[in-house]
Amino acid sequence: MSSDKTLRQPWKAIRGFFVFWKDFLVGDSPVLALGVLIILGVAYLSRGSNILAPAIAVILVLVLMTYAVWQKTKTRRLHTTINTTKEEGKKGV
Repeated sequence: MSSDKTLRQPWKAIRGFFVFWKDFLVGDSPVLALGVLIILGVAYLSRGSNILAPAIAVILVLVLMTYAVWQKTKTRRLHTTINTTKEEGKKGV
């Protein structure tokens, strides 16, 4: 029995390690995590070009940042609309 428990202990630690990093890197937005991986991949693939690689990386980062801000403001507007609607409903009662 104790050997079975000692065999499971390292796997629990390894699983916990990967769950932590997944939560840390992906967090609330898997799209942003995927975007970062795409940017890194494109930068790696275009590493032979001295001028093209930094330009592509900067453009992709700007696109990803614009998307993140748009997504955040869209979510904030949605929550504001929901809260305003709830408050107006309370006033009418």
